[in-house]
Amino acid sequence: MPEELTPLDAIEEPTWRALARFFVAAPRLLDEDLQRGAHMSLSAYSILMNLSEAPGQALRISELANRAYLSGSRTTRLVDELIADRLVTKERNAADGRGFDVTLTEQGLTALERAYPVHLRSVRARVLDHIDRSTLPCFSTAMIAIAESLD
Repeated sequence: MPEELTPLDAIEEPTWRALARFFVAAPRLLDEDLQRGAHMSLSAYSILMNLSEAPGQALRISELANRAYLSGSRTTRLVDELIADRLVTKERNAADGRGFDVTLTEQGLTALERAYPVHLRSVRARVLDHIDRSTLPCFSTAMIAIAESLD
């Protein structure tokens, strides 16, 4: 017997529709803001940010893809572009020659530091400034639960 589906209620339906719109619009707008203000894509920013937070500012390319929520092929193409701009380097992993390690360069860290204020202003203006501060802890709990369920 098929599972009976319960339609979304009067609170769930507009919540879901707003969240679905956010999923589509927010990345595009954050990317546009970074492109305009720092000449960097949101994906490139994510790569550089994740490298800056990693031990030794280096990660296996597969781990970098996972952390940046990008496909392996997209990450490889993006890393190649960042290498051309001298923002990262890529070398075969010394312990396992099948994989590659990507390392943030000084130029990459400088580019990330220049882009950070642009991204911060964008995140605040596009997202956080629209959330009542008193509801932020609840919103944070909900978003973290949703994000963790996606892994």
